[in-house]
This record gives sequence, C-alpha cells and structure tokens, in this order.
Amino acid sequence: MHNKYIKNAFNNIKKEKLLSITNIIVMGITFLLLGVFLSVVVLTQTVLRDFERQAQVTIFFKDEIPENKILEIETKLKSDERIFATNYISKEEAFNIFKELNKDDPVLLESVTSSILPASLEVQAKDLSSLPRLAEEFKGLDGVEEVRFFEDVISRFKKFSTVVYSIGFVLVFLFLVISYAVVLSTLRMTINSKGVELEIIKLVGARNSYVKMPLMYQGLFYGFISSLISGFILFVIIIVLSKLGNFPASFGVGFFPNLSISHFVFAILLWLILIISGCVLGYFGSLFAVKKYLKY
Repeated sequence: MHNKYIKNAFNNIKKEKLLSITNIIVMGITFLLLGVFLSVVVLTQTVLRDFERQAQVTIFFKDEIPENKILEIETKLKSDERIFATNYISKEEAFNIFKELNKDDPVLLESVTSSILPASLEVQAKDLSSLPRLAEEFKGLDGVEEVRFFEDVISRFKKFSTVVYSIGFVLVFLFLVISYAVVLSTLRMTINSKGVELEIIKLVGARNSYVKMPLMYQGLFYGFISSLISGFILFVIIIVLSKLGNFPASFGVGFFPNLSISHFVFAILLWLILIISGCVLGYFGSLFAVKKYLKY
C-alpha cells in the first residue's frame, strides 16, 4: 500500500518539476544555513574552551623575593580548591623565553639580562569565573609586584560569538519559515490542480489515507532530498578544510567540557541532524497543508 502512495507522490513531483526544483533549492538553502550555524556554534565553543583553558592569572614578584618564598606561595595555592594548575617561571626561564621571542633582534637581546626580568607564577583556575577574584587576592600577597589578567580577550570573544549566534538564529528561523511556506504553497497547488481528480477518487470510495498519504510523502521527499544534498555539501567542506588544517584538531562543545569529536564524526552527526530536521519540516509542512486544504 505504501508503495502506491510513494508512486503517486513521485507522479505529482514529476508533473511539477520546476516547482519541485524551486522547493528543493529554497529548502536546501535553509538547511545549508542551519548546518553553517550549527558548525559556527560548535567551532566558537571549541575556540572559547581553548581560550578558557589558556586563561590564567600571572603573578610577577619583586626582585628581592627569594625563590623558596615563591615556591612556598605556589604550594599554598595548589591546595586551593579553586585552582587547577600553577607554573613557576624563574628569572632564567623568563630570560630564555624572552630570547626565543626576540631572537631576530640581537640589539635588544644585548641590552637585557636575566636579572632585570621578574620571576612569575602562572595560575589557572578550574572555573573561569574565579579568575577575577583570584587576581584581586593575589595582589595582596607579600612580595607581589604586579598581577596581570587578560580577561578582556575572553569577554570580547564571548560578545562576538553572541552576536554571531543571534544573527545566525534569525537567518535560520527566517528561512525555516520560508521553507515551511513553500511546502504549503506547493502542496496547495498540487491539491488545486488535482481537485476534480481527488473528488472523483473520493466518490468511488477511496479512503482518506489514499488521498492524503501521497501528499505527505511529497512533503517528506522535499525535506529529505534538500537536507541530504545540503548535508553532503557541508560534509565535503568540513572534510576538505580539516585536511587543509583550517580547523582545530578536534571539535569540542563548551556545554560538555570533556567531549571532543573528530572532524569526520562531527560531519556525519551534522549530516544526520540536517536530514532529521528536513524530514520533520517536510512532515509537519505537508501535514498542515493536508489539514488546511483538504476538508476531510
């Protein structure tokens, strides 16, 4: 029985080739936008999580503070439940880092020695929100000359990602509405063009499902094909970009701190999400059209 429904649905699609192609193109753009939006969300979450991991408070100590005193402070900080990790950088290590960063400027290197560079302590927190409070507390420690905390970088990136999310959500929502309207319009035209035929079928005793199901399958077809094509395009783009090294080594979702997935797995999951979304949109669009334009 379902084979007859599917056959009738394909007959309807063949009779309205131009309208069907237009429908698939519009819905395809919708799912491309949806896929790009989801990719941007995951990518920005990955970058943000990397930023948060690298975010730290750097404590610079006065020259007269002995190394053993700094190591005592580090030991105390390690026992603080808010702190994830610490890293002590001596004057000599700071000088080696300075030399590496300025190896192409010999004049500058000649004027700097390890004695003028301060020893420092890098502190990472388990929770990013703890860093501002920790930075204030560190300023009160004995022998501390300066405390640096570059929280503006993360806050700016968060604001930027919020703007991107808002724009992406609006665009996706608009195209979902347009695609939904296109499905309704297409099925309405199909119903109107076959009005007499449908009435005759009903008069000879055809069940409601015999009339409605081909239209339902038609809507599902539009959603499935458009999302399948869009998902394939995004799959190829993601795999190609990953081979070129334009993406992080793996994707991580900030909402799940310990979750990381490969490019291939992400591309497959994104493809599946788009196909499911396409089928859902096609199903509800056709269901509403059938209920609205068929009075039985």
